[in-house]
Amino acid sequence: MMAGVGFHVCAVMTLSMLMGCSSIEGFSPSTKNMTLPKGPPIEDVVTPFDEALSCIRGKIDPSISFAVGQVIDATGKESYAEGGSGKMLSQGAGEMVQTALFRAGVTVVNRRDPNIPIVETQWGIRDIKQQIPVNFYISGSINSLDFIPGGGLEVDIAGIGAKHRQNRILIALDLSLTDAFTGRIIANVPLQKQIFTSQDVVGTDRFFDTTLVSLSAGGMRREAAHFAMRQMLNFATLELIGQLVPDADYLPCKAKVDGINGSVSSNASHSAGAKDIAALMAKTVERNVEAPLQTMQAVQTPPQSQAPAAAPAQSVEISPEMRKIMERTTSFAGRAIVSAQASRKATQPGEAADHIKQAM
Repeated sequence: MMAGVGFHVCAVMTLSMLMGCSSIEGFSPSTKNMTLPKGPPIEDVVTPFDEALSCIRGKIDPSISFAVGQVIDATGKESYAEGGSGKMLSQGAGEMVQTALFRAGVTVVNRRDPNIPIVETQWGIRDIKQQIPVNFYISGSINSLDFIPGGGLEVDIAGIGAKHRQNRILIALDLSLTDAFTGRIIANVPLQKQIFTSQDVVGTDRFFDTTLVSLSAGGMRREAAHFAMRQMLNFATLELIGQLVPDADYLPCKAKVDGINGSVSSNASHSAGAKDIAALMAKTVERNVEAPLQTMQAVQTPPQSQAPAAAPAQSVEISPEMRKIMERTTSFAGRAIVSAQASRKATQPGEAADHIKQAM
């Protein structure tokens, strides 16, 4: 009896679902637009390192400019699907570093896309010498993406079971801070992070009279790979520009980074000595003071004088009679040239004299 009731209930539920498909998202009629679902709101990208980056604000002379060079994906890992292939990591690491520099409050010049000033210079509407020179730039690569074999556990007792699985990915990068004037690497930092994913499932199988009912529920957690990469780039940027700040100013900012979110040992971030850094910063500020004067002199130098362009020739109206005279003169001149050339080739004196008379 119970089996019959259960069968009828399942049949009614299935029929109701089929009849209501037209009202379910994804099953809209072909003549109507499908209703777009609304997800979570848009928000600012915030990482645990933003507070430490903001702490750097004002501690570096604003006349010192920073830029971002190439921060490439050197992992060599690609994903393949039916639609083609693509990189497994974001190709926008350089823009992430540029955002981190901007949040640190330092002077940032755009060297990621120089096409606009180059084109305007070619058009003659801008002087490229007015661009702010770069003092320091950050470059590097994301060079490791390793998939670490995971593990799992499964338990089943009296038809009730549970499963747990976990996998990890290791990602690593190297960034360097370079003095643009000399090409000397001032600081370098290598970082790595393990990105994890886990899955938990519980389920049971039960007979209700002669009807078997299976229930299963579970969930998967996966750390966002690109957000983790952004955090690594922010932390690396903090470490690099922190080398240009005295320890008395930098260490309180670095202390704002929770050890759970990231930590760098004293030997991991390599940089020049404190005295060398202080001397370099002073020399950089001195160059920046001299550079605007040289730029102003170059801009204010008048261009070399050029010879005035010749005035365009004015057209003169020629009468028909004058045109006939010009044509006759041209014809006579042509005949004279031909006769003169023939007199040179003549072998007899009389023949040469005849050609000369014709030329006259």
